[in-house]
Amino acid sequence: MKNKAIIFDLDGTLIDSLKDIAISANLVLEEFNLPLHDISEYKNFVGGGASVLVNNCVPKNSNEDLKQKVLNRFKEVYDQEHHLNTQPYDGIYEVLEQLTKQNIKIGILSNKPHYFTCKYVEEFFSDYNFLEIHGQKENVPKKPNPMVALEIANSFNIKPENIFFVGDSDVDIKTAINSKMIPVGVKWGFRGPRELIENGAKYIVDTPKDILKLFEK
Repeated sequence: MKNKAIIFDLDGTLIDSLKDIAISANLVLEEFNLPLHDISEYKNFVGGGASVLVNNCVPKNSNEDLKQKVLNRFKEVYDQEHHLNTQPYDGIYEVLEQLTKQNIKIGILSNKPHYFTCKYVEEFFSDYNFLEIHGQKENVPKKPNPMVALEIANSFNIKPENIFFVGDSDVDIKTAINSKMIPVGVKWGFRGPRELIENGAKYIVDTPKDILKLFEK
């Protein structure tokens, strides 16, 4: 097992954050007198980072100035509201505990802004040895660009083909493929298995504990 590692997506993979994202976004849309969206719609809005979320939320004919104002305000509101409903998925802690005990190198690569990514890891996962934690940063390509994933592999000193990349969206599967890593989709996330399979997931895990079985293959 020690010659393998695992990189996790965050939202929809380790944590169920959809409700807080939706609440925060709708509060901002209401401030700007823009149409609101049902929480279920946000499943298809997330995955590409905050700017993509905002672009999906606002009307199609919105100008760039409005989008930037909404984005800035969303970050402010989300910072205030982000923790109220968000929790790790059932079974995630047990998996992380086992991976830590077995000295398997673990990391996080998210398109959530880096500040929020680190804040969530500190809040929920400070007891686990995540060696690499990366959210979206300015002037750094987002997933599915493979650059940061490959930097993590280099830091782990493990070949990309021996690293499982685990996520809940097409963006994660494409990141894995672009990085020459093993693409793993989670059934419990925001998008569902069909999208993951269509985009090339090699494995679909039904529950968090099934992640551990990957290391037996």
